[in-house]
Amino acid sequence: MKQPVTLKSAIFWMLLLTFGLWTITSPAQNNSELPPGEDQSAVSEEDHAGSNGPPTDSAEPQLTITADKEEKPELSTGEFIDKLAGTAVDQIASVLFRRIGASQQESIQYKHVEYYYRTTDASGATTDFELLQGGDQQISQQDVEAGLKAGIYNESKITSGTLGAGTDAVRVEFVSKTVKEATYIRDADGVFKAKEKILEKLSQEDTLSDVAVTELLDANLLVLDDEGNHIQTGQAGGIPFVVLWLACGAVFFTVFMKGVNLWGVKHAIEVVRGKYDNPDEEGEVTHMQALASALSATVGLGNIAGVTIAMTMGGPGAFFWMMACGFFGMTSKFVECTLGQKYRRIKEDGSVLGGPMAYLPHGLHELGLGWLGVILGVLFTFMCIMGSFGGGNMFQSNQAGQQLLTLVQAQDRAELAALNQQIKAASAANESARVLELDGQRETLKTEMDSFGETFSWGFGLIMAALVAFVIIGGIKSIGKVAEKIVPTMCLIYILACLWVILVHLTEIPALIGLIFSEAFNPEAFGGGMVGVLVIGVQRAAFSNEAGVGSAAIVHSAAKTDEPVREGVVALLEPFIDTIIVCSMTALVILITGAWNNAEWIIDQGLAGTSLTSEAFESVLPWFPYILTLAVVLFAFSTMISWSYYGERCWENLFGASKLSVYSYKAIFIVAVFVGAIVPLGAVLDFSDMMILCMAFPNVLGLILLSPKVRRDLTEYWRRYQAGEFKTYK
Repeated sequence: MKQPVTLKSAIFWMLLLTFGLWTITSPAQNNSELPPGEDQSAVSEEDHAGSNGPPTDSAEPQLTITADKEEKPELSTGEFIDKLAGTAVDQIASVLFRRIGASQQESIQYKHVEYYYRTTDASGATTDFELLQGGDQQISQQDVEAGLKAGIYNESKITSGTLGAGTDAVRVEFVSKTVKEATYIRDADGVFKAKEKILEKLSQEDTLSDVAVTELLDANLLVLDDEGNHIQTGQAGGIPFVVLWLACGAVFFTVFMKGVNLWGVKHAIEVVRGKYDNPDEEGEVTHMQALASALSATVGLGNIAGVTIAMTMGGPGAFFWMMACGFFGMTSKFVECTLGQKYRRIKEDGSVLGGPMAYLPHGLHELGLGWLGVILGVLFTFMCIMGSFGGGNMFQSNQAGQQLLTLVQAQDRAELAALNQQIKAASAANESARVLELDGQRETLKTEMDSFGETFSWGFGLIMAALVAFVIIGGIKSIGKVAEKIVPTMCLIYILACLWVILVHLTEIPALIGLIFSEAFNPEAFGGGMVGVLVIGVQRAAFSNEAGVGSAAIVHSAAKTDEPVREGVVALLEPFIDTIIVCSMTALVILITGAWNNAEWIIDQGLAGTSLTSEAFESVLPWFPYILTLAVVLFAFSTMISWSYYGERCWENLFGASKLSVYSYKAIFIVAVFVGAIVPLGAVLDFSDMMILCMAFPNVLGLILLSPKVRRDLTEYWRRYQAGEFKTYK
């Protein structure tokens, strides 16, 4: 029996109010954080233990510089909302990413900071800057200003503060420079080893004995925690709860459904080709359109950036576990999309309402768990609506706009990079006047670029919003027709570019594939051993293909068929295409170009994600940035139109199917496309992304409880399929 809309609305608003009060009253996650407005790079040595000289007697007091505390400005409405969302993100992340099976790990933070200061008097007269506890070394104001422009100091400007404490305190102006900062982790042999920046390996050369640690502590070169301890104890290893939840669910479904992700693929291809398409069956889209619409929401930045992130964090072996997760995730998609069809509701106008918000309450009601079904259904509905506005909309619009702007401003960015290099060279040569001159040119160029970028973002946002509006106003039929053309096109373009790189280096492929497998099972592998590599791979795959999240079941419920299992079989192709095919192409290119451990790109240039993938391709194909930009824009557009349908169905399920309700959602969604292109929303967007991951909790729990129904349906369907009882049309 369908639950009254009023009951669902009441539960929804109760949850929302409770959630809001919880986030407002929740304590800060880290009480040691500095208050907003205080210069965090110029705090006293007592706070961060950054010293300015060689080891000294610990009983001898050391001079310290403390930055002036700035008054906290009142938060604007936008800043307050962002802060509230940030608190919520911290609380949710503490649950989502709580590591199961983690072990204790001891570490120390080394930080050597040099301070250059000058005293000030009542008349405002100043002297040259001198190195604190560093002898007679002095630097002129022009040299300091040039150093600030060159980025060699931690501050962005000369900072006011106090030297010393009590009656001996002196007013000073200062800047600081970090000489070295590193994290040392105690290994199994009890030796502290520095954690390297690539792949989180432990250095075999940069080590500290207990004696050396004591000397550094005496020299005030170690960061202390709130209790004054220099050794911090944290967690290492383990598996994030959300990753474990999705992975265990996928493995369970694969075993329980007797490996349908293997023997069901051939039939899935037959269905997608239209062999069993009956035009008289109820539904709104064909099997192919449903598959394309669901793929359009998952094939995107995760395939471009996610693979690169996984491999830079965990090495080549991480990709093996991405593929494994994609393989098992095929069954998760099968189960949820079968249930989406089984419990869908066909309305009088022929439109369909289905997905977790339908099968959770109705399916669990049949098991005598109606109360649990209502709660899980409302939770999923709320999370999906929130996710549709952020990760499924504003994030996509923002990333597509930024990628296109990067291409348009390629010449200006090259000029800006050249100026930065010239400034660094002039600073190294102590040519302060030259540095200040070049900085003036750089600031002028930045101003021009920012002005153009603002105008461009407005224009891009308006165009993208208009295109999205044109498609989504027509509903799922319009979305399906567009996705059916865009998804194969963009996948083909991207795969062809990958194949070009792969074919040029064809002889290297066998060795690279061997490297993937060897590192996947190597107990001494990158990223903390085999378990660490496994976690990284599974995590990135889960974010990429969304198997178990439940979103795909919404669109697959609209497919034209009277056989729920048939649509479930179609859905299992999604992780195969998304993770095993498309992600494999990216992985091989990253390995061929060596981008996964290229120190120059990752450390020196700070490249990561999409930008690192682009650099890898560009090193072989100079014209690839144009392909990447086209792919990102198409991926983003297709993701937005698919998520608009997900959010709309959930909105309708919660607030009713009146035209006013439905078009209100669409209007908000279209405005969000524009806002995402022009406004950085910070924690609000992070909160929305968290909601997409949170959808997995009510969904997977419901899938496990309802899986016996799916297996019975699968057994009966397969018996009829093998007996040739299904009518064919092609």
